[in-house]
Amino acid sequence: MEHTRRFGTRFEQLARGSVKTLRHSTMNPKAMYQVETPLETVMQAAMIARPNTRLMCSVNVDGAAPVVLASETRARQPGMGRAVRISASIPTSDPLSPRNPALPHFNTCTQNDATLAYETAGLAPEALDPVELHDGFATAELLHYENLGICNEGEAGKTIENDETSLGGRLRASVSGGLLSNRHPAGATGVANLPEVVSCLRGGSEAGDRQVEGAAGLTHVVGVGKPCSIHGLERAAQ
Repeated sequence: MEHTRRFGTRFEQLARGSVKTLRHSTMNPKAMYQVETPLETVMQAAMIARPNTRLMCSVNVDGAAPVVLASETRARQPGMGRAVRISASIPTSDPLSPRNPALPHFNTCTQNDATLAYETAGLAPEALDPVELHDGFATAELLHYENLGICNEGEAGKTIENDETSLGGRLRASVSGGLLSNRHPAGATGVANLPEVVSCLRGGSEAGDRQVEGAAGLTHVVGVGKPCSIHGLERAAQ
């Protein structure tokens, strides 16, 4: 609502985040929802917390996800050609501020973490493809476009309306279907983002119809508190 007040972001633009991820979920056999949903259906669903309708809220399910870590030396040994390099792994939390000492600001934690992650990885947002971000709500996805530097402040509505973050766009976001339609099993959420990006960065067709050919990707997760963790991933040199 504050984004709408400041930048004129429309309800229709916010709802398009769900339309995009629901469309992506139809290509993911592991997704909870696998049904492409028209914009009107998303907008007319039951209102949960304005402006988020039921179809703009994440799927709450049980689940688990695996990650196998190896040293760079081990990853270069024969038989490890599918390894992906971790270029940044940055956990952080929001500092208390005089402006709001009780409740951390929703955006600053991700903004601070993204700055550190990009510096550590030596990457810019324009180099990323794909990105799996914490889209627990359709409204959060648009805000995190700006927090991660995918677009400038106030431009998230235009970015989603122009399909810039859809498969076929300039930077693919939540090609798995995201938390909105793939899954949000609480503690496993941040780990589950990693295999999705890794599958894409391995090349070939491991990610099926969701395959993108980027050389670097990013995962992002936030939690109550506000802790945030961002991982930069790169296709390893063979």
